[in-house]
Amino acid sequence: MKLFRYFLIFGVLFVFGACQTIKDVTHSLSSFSSLRFKIENVTEFKIAGVPIATKQSLSDFSPIDAVKIGQEVAKNKLPVSFIINIAVKNPNTGLQGTRPIPVKLKQFDWTLFIDGTKTISGKLAREYEYPASTELGHLPLEVSLDLFEFFGNRGYEGIINLALSLGGLKQNPSKLAIEAIPTFSTPFGNFQAPKVRITSDSFN
Repeated sequence: MKLFRYFLIFGVLFVFGACQTIKDVTHSLSSFSSLRFKIENVTEFKIAGVPIATKQSLSDFSPIDAVKIGQEVAKNKLPVSFIINIAVKNPNTGLQGTRPIPVKLKQFDWTLFIDGTKTISGKLAREYEYPASTELGHLPLEVSLDLFEFFGNRGYEGIINLALSLGGLKQNPSKLAIEAIPTFSTPFGNFQAPKVRITSDSFN
């Protein structure tokens, strides 16, 4: 009889604990919020290998650099590379009485829009982890594309001015937008968020 009571009590405690765990997980999942993203700036912008961070007009290029870029345009090409720095906010801090949840960004299928034009798509090269903290995290998105392919109709000066507005001395990140489908890893499993549009205006 004592052994029976022991197993009965153990069973009740086990069921109660399991139910409580399920409630905790359900509550945490119901209060889980996706990461928020915002474009901060653009760095390391290069046109045909020429850095433009300190330039704001065509006259700022040296004759050698101008010839190098002109040779690419003459071939109907203008390769550029740069890094889009994205600020990342994890809203699952636990400050509103919910459980703090660290989030790992496992996948990030993205498409880049420049000045309203759809350009290239890509994926993350590795995973990024964001703790349950009020401090912003960061996501550096490395981009390489041929500007001429998408903006060749603007002519030599038009393409260069566009590049300068993106990564030059007076850059304007509002010309950039990213559409992405993030997949997160949490202590409760993977979670694929709906498509999000990321701009420099606000966290989305």
